[in-house]
Amino acid sequence: MNLWGNRVKWLLSIMLLLIIVSMSFLLLKGERQSTNKQPILLSTGKDFWLENEDILLYLETITQIKNHDLYLKPEMKRRELIQDTLKFYVEKTDPFAAYMIADEFTKWKKSQGDLYVGIGMEIVKDPEGQVICLPYTGSPAEKAGIRVGDHLISIEGEPVRGRSILAIGSMARGEHDTSVKLLIMTGGEQKYISVKRSHVSFDSVSISRIENISVIKIPAFTRDTKVKLENALAEVGKTNPFVIDLRGNAGGDLSAAIDSAMLFLDDHKKIVSIKTRQSIEKYESGNGIVNSSSHLFLWQDEGTASAAEVFIAALTKNNRAISIGKKSFGKGTKQDIFELSDGSALFITTGFLQTPDGLFFDGKGLHPDYTVESNNPQTIEYLLKVKGLLKEKELNQAVGKS
Repeated sequence: MNLWGNRVKWLLSIMLLLIIVSMSFLLLKGERQSTNKQPILLSTGKDFWLENEDILLYLETITQIKNHDLYLKPEMKRRELIQDTLKFYVEKTDPFAAYMIADEFTKWKKSQGDLYVGIGMEIVKDPEGQVICLPYTGSPAEKAGIRVGDHLISIEGEPVRGRSILAIGSMARGEHDTSVKLLIMTGGEQKYISVKRSHVSFDSVSISRIENISVIKIPAFTRDTKVKLENALAEVGKTNPFVIDLRGNAGGDLSAAIDSAMLFLDDHKKIVSIKTRQSIEKYESGNGIVNSSSHLFLWQDEGTASAAEVFIAALTKNNRAISIGKKSFGKGTKQDIFELSDGSALFITTGFLQTPDGLFFDGKGLHPDYTVESNNPQTIEYLLKVKGLLKEKELNQAVGKS
């Protein structure tokens, strides 16, 4: 009994020390990564690490575990032990955070972009920690039967609850033309779904016409979205009404969403604010406006999240566009990547997003200006709303002239 009690004390001590040391490390790293402030130099050399009692105590604890703990695998190196403690800490405290060793981070970087091997699905977490599925339109995940809002329970029998978003994403990826088995909660019941991995590609901006209305589809914001959107706007023209379809857009690159919003806004209009520990970063429109006059409608649904919500709020709160659809998902946080000296990396949440009128929408979502009432609305229902609003505007203009 005493042995077990001592073991519990050891574990509690480790967790407490880890929290103290890791938070200090993240704060220090965050200061060094900041582009707005000069780095804070706590010491001119390596002596700082030798003088820091918390870090010395943490290393002493790791050494004692490595040398004496019978439950620790003998072949595990001290660095691996430290890496495991870092992974445990960030994944338990931040639902979007992850610590990736150098090899994992290298593989992750290679997997980014408009073309990768996977199942074509974003995942996010709700306030209760449930993992929510947001499959891309036409993706292997959607074709296999996964729908926006389904809960992901496990991948190949491994539970996903408690794991970081990046860790779960890595579990779903693999070789081209191989299958992965997912356990999904959908419609109140659990079922297994096998999804075949493939080369998933998507164009961040595409344009089509539906009953004489131009519809610009943005499935995710990427680095090239602004340029492609600008080209699409040139095709639409500066007077014709059009739609930007953001249904199922789980976000992507926040900077790309901010830059894209600037194409529609006059100078000095608020786009988004990011509340961090140290300050509030405010982003406003510049002089890059391309289209300020066309009637613009934004389509959203329960799968619209993060950077896409920022884009919608920037245009609707500045009275530049009208939103139509369902309440959006409500992911209003910002994540940053901090690459460490050994090639490993930290992915951590660094700020909360705030709309131009001061709303924090994380966990709440954004209500559309006009709701599409049916439970699973189709494109035709969105289009009817657009046509109805255009007719109403024409009628109002006619009455005004008379």
